[in-house]
Amino acid sequence: MLVVRLILLLVVLCVGAVPAAAQQIGPDDENRVMLLARDVERLVNDIDESLDDDARLAEIATELAALQDALLAAGVDITPRLGTVRSRLDQIGPVPPESEPPEPQTLIAEREALTEERALINTLIARLEGESIAARNAIERITERRRELFTETLSRRFEITQAFGPELVDDLADRALALERRIVSWASFTWRTKSQIVLAAAIALIALAIAFWWILRRTVATWIARPEGEEPPTAFARITNAFWYTLIPTLALWAFLAFALGGLDTAGLLRPDIFAILSRLLLGVAAILLVWRLAEAVLAPAKPNWRLIVVTDGAARSLKAFAVAMAVVTVADILVAQISDIVGTSLPITIARSLIVSLAVGVLLIVIAFIRPRPPEHDEENAELGPPRPWPGWIKWPLVALGAMLILAALAGYIGFARFAAQQIVITGAVLATIYLGYRTAQAIATDHAFAESRMGTAISSRLSLSETAVDQIGLALGIALTIIVFLIGLPVLALLWGFQWPEIRAVGQRLFTDIPVGSISISLTSIFVGIALFFVGYFMTRRFQNWLDGKVLERSRVEQGLRNSIKTAIGYLGIAIAALIGISAAGFDLSQLALVAGALSLGIGFGLQNIVSNFVSGLILLAERPFKTGDIIEAGGFTGTVTNISVRATEIQLFDRKTLILPNSDLINSPVSNWMHRNTLGRVIIPIGVSYASDPQQVHDMLLEIAADHPRILGNPEPFVSFDDFGASSLDFTLYAYLADIGFGLTVRTELRMAIVERFRAAGIEIPFPQRDVNLRMVHPETDTLPVTPQTEGFGEIETSDARRIEED
Repeated sequence: MLVVRLILLLVVLCVGAVPAAAQQIGPDDENRVMLLARDVERLVNDIDESLDDDARLAEIATELAALQDALLAAGVDITPRLGTVRSRLDQIGPVPPESEPPEPQTLIAEREALTEERALINTLIARLEGESIAARNAIERITERRRELFTETLSRRFEITQAFGPELVDDLADRALALERRIVSWASFTWRTKSQIVLAAAIALIALAIAFWWILRRTVATWIARPEGEEPPTAFARITNAFWYTLIPTLALWAFLAFALGGLDTAGLLRPDIFAILSRLLLGVAAILLVWRLAEAVLAPAKPNWRLIVVTDGAARSLKAFAVAMAVVTVADILVAQISDIVGTSLPITIARSLIVSLAVGVLLIVIAFIRPRPPEHDEENAELGPPRPWPGWIKWPLVALGAMLILAALAGYIGFARFAAQQIVITGAVLATIYLGYRTAQAIATDHAFAESRMGTAISSRLSLSETAVDQIGLALGIALTIIVFLIGLPVLALLWGFQWPEIRAVGQRLFTDIPVGSISISLTSIFVGIALFFVGYFMTRRFQNWLDGKVLERSRVEQGLRNSIKTAIGYLGIAIAALIGISAAGFDLSQLALVAGALSLGIGFGLQNIVSNFVSGLILLAERPFKTGDIIEAGGFTGTVTNISVRATEIQLFDRKTLILPNSDLINSPVSNWMHRNTLGRVIIPIGVSYASDPQQVHDMLLEIAADHPRILGNPEPFVSFDDFGASSLDFTLYAYLADIGFGLTVRTELRMAIVERFRAAGIEIPFPQRDVNLRMVHPETDTLPVTPQTEGFGEIETSDARRIEED
């Protein structure tokens, strides 16, 4: 009660500050509160009529929890008006005394209306508070009663000797006759009145079964096949195959049965009692198939190479048969219990049924415990194999203990506990084994390089032309997604098996995924997942649109590569920004709050991130102005190379030694940049050359022009020309100037021209001189030399050097 009052008071204080948004309380609000109160009263009265029905109690609790939310929402809608009314009454003030002049009639009427409205709001809030308290108390009562029912079911003791008597046979005959009458009456009535619908439904089900079988044969059969080869399958292949071998056929059968049952019910061919029996029968068949596929997947009696646990072939067959037998016994018990609820039951039948099931499961567990499944050890002395070995103790004795517990509990008369434990051992064990197998499969898929080497990974890599790293990342994402899916499906199934009702699980799931309170913030996991999914959808759509625009539109329009890259980059950033905004909005985040945060951080961004912002703005300028583009050869920052990528932060330049230079965009904006291919790819190559003074300058001039004209990449317009530059210290200096259509070939052309010059000059006898240094040796007489004479320097003086072309002797 105190909690509810505090919540409502908090709502009043929080919302009362915005009176302009509140609307006047009227009859619609009264009717809303009255309807909510009537629903709470109805559900509270239903509790007394359903004290022994656990399923109905769970439904009532779920409905009451929803009503609690509706009551709180109604209070949130009403309370803002209370603040507005109080504020206006304070402005008007109290009724003046009789000694003062009378007030205007309109003001008196307004005060009276506001006073009545305030009283109505207080009455409605009090009513909402009382109904919310009643709903909460009812939920607590239901929880306590369901706990009592569960305890009574497990702790109740029966005299089993009273079950097996003449009454048991009579009761079985009566129940069988009642079931037969129900089925016959339903079948005859349906056939007489809806024979055409029955025939159409039969044909549709046969066609649906054939379609399911054909689809599975064409798609799944090859995927989950277990080929026998010379090399045994890897651990990854065995684990993943076992999981899909179990899950896919089981889910396919479940989907077929659910679709068939729903279709028959929609067509009006099933009465409620027949629907209940048939649904429980089909559910049992699906459970048996799950256990059968799981045992086949793990034990693989006919294919030892695919076996997950090391057991002998005979033990594998026996274990599979015992597991399926326990599933059949448990399903038969559930089906008989459902039929008994419909046609009526008796205490002898209930005791006998539960006793038989408990004893059967207990005996099978003990038999499984004493199987010798492990392969024999090799006897080195006799060079023969010994007998098969038993289970290890940590497996054998718990199985014996479980089986003995079931048998003793059943014989002692605690058949409710024994039956519940038997069902949980079989069905819960199968579900837990499937969950564990799915978890191991997810871990195997997420293992490094495991998915890339699998058949699916190889197919994805070949069809999508992805690298091994990309396929490995896809495997990691699939492993995480499979883990989440396994637990999201497995945990609710376990909760159902352990007594929880579906409305409770659904309510918990809704609260878990739609309303997780963290302080004053409510987080919705569903909205976050939807936002992430929408972002990735927008991201991939942006990439596809980029590729389509670049390959189908821009390329066919003969747009140059640099402009295509700029357009593609700009569209990429715009699409990602839009996808991010959509994802954030879908996730439930208020963009206005983000704007406030951005405004608060703007000062810090201005100081701390100014270089990043400068590079970002510079990148936008480069993409817009395009002083250079992808593929251009530029000189910047003391480096020369080809532009490979222009992003909003930095530009990638591939140097001629194949290194990649990542240059911040601000350096390209604030520093000089030489672009060899700014307007076009036309460029000039310069070849300086020196010849000896004995050469004919005119011959050299003409020969250089001929060499340039003979090269296929040298343009005739502008035509090449040769300049006679200077009289050098040791040569006549010339320079060859030639133009290329694509300066990107400049290095290759310069090399080829130089090689041609050397070859043609050598054939014509034109010398290409090189700087030489002459060494002059001067003899010094030992008597006049100031330097000491040693045996090593005797007969030699100091060495002088000059830059003359010939050697002189002094």
